[in-house]
Amino acid sequence: MTSIEDLSSQLSDALAQLDGLRTLHEVSKAVHASLDLTRTMDAVVHGVTRASGFEVAVVNLLQVTGEFAVVSVEGTEEIRRELLGTTSTLEQWQELFAKGEEWGSLYFVDHKHEMPETMTVWTPDIPVPAEPEGWHPEDCLFAPLTAPDGELVGVLSVDLPRDGKRPGLVQREMLELFAQHAAIAVQHARLHHELEEKRAQLHHAATHDPLTGLANRTLLRIFTEEIRGAELGVLVIDLDDFKVVNDLGGHDTGDEVLRVLAERMKKIVRPGDLLARTGGDEFIVVVTGEDVASALNNVADRLHVALAAPVDTAIGARRVGASIGHAYGGGDFAQLAAAADADMYRIKQRHRSATAANCR
Repeated sequence: MTSIEDLSSQLSDALAQLDGLRTLHEVSKAVHASLDLTRTMDAVVHGVTRASGFEVAVVNLLQVTGEFAVVSVEGTEEIRRELLGTTSTLEQWQELFAKGEEWGSLYFVDHKHEMPETMTVWTPDIPVPAEPEGWHPEDCLFAPLTAPDGELVGVLSVDLPRDGKRPGLVQREMLELFAQHAAIAVQHARLHHELEEKRAQLHHAATHDPLTGLANRTLLRIFTEEIRGAELGVLVIDLDDFKVVNDLGGHDTGDEVLRVLAERMKKIVRPGDLLARTGGDEFIVVVTGEDVASALNNVADRLHVALAAPVDTAIGARRVGASIGHAYGGGDFAQLAAAADADMYRIKQRHRSATAANCR
């Protein structure tokens, strides 16, 4: 016959399991609701300490550097200060797992095994137990976090069991479930990050010139629509002797000259203004802010100097130079661009006339 004590113990265990499942459900919602990986890992370690009977839980996550770093700690403030941000290597974790006793997907490493050198380890200040099933201060329990392809992406570790004993089957299973959810969170965050990177790459490709990395006509249109109505200045730039470079050195040499000159112009154009490539050897600078006329002239003068300096190429140093047209005011960008373009052509015609006169 089952005693009252046994029934009470079974009821207590059932209630503990129910509370653990509730906690796991909360963590599951956090995993699927948040894209902030650190915040989600904080929810995981907090849930682990509530549901698994351990007072300390730690998550190490794989970083882009290839190292594992402690990103979340549940425990005292002293433990957090000691462990947060510390790093370890894949080799150290593999060494630990090789020493461990497998408990399902968990690894228990008892005090008889030495920890890898240089690995930061926290040891609780508790007495050495007399009974075999007691938790030794140097015992460790780890739950690997693995991606669908089997890659180790993190490790969840626990310490300091409240009852002072090695965990039973229910505690282990609960810890495994939390580890699975932590692994899902890591994969969720990874996929989101990759998606955001791909979106950023596609947006950049759609709004930038592939050769020079400068803004293209699409980004120019977006930029000028956003500042519509503001006073602005426009510079239209056309390289003078670029065709000669292409004719003598071919398109590869021409492309290299364009990249060099684009980098020079990038260093001159102010933050908040826009430099765009609008054609083969044609560029536009849109200047905004206060005292547009003065800023426009200053940028134009510096561009003249930078673009007139020789460029080292496969066919020797070449001077290209540029004709730069100006326009500024509070009018429509298209009107200002047309006026600057007309000014550029007048300047270019004067350059041609002067060159022709010098050749006579």
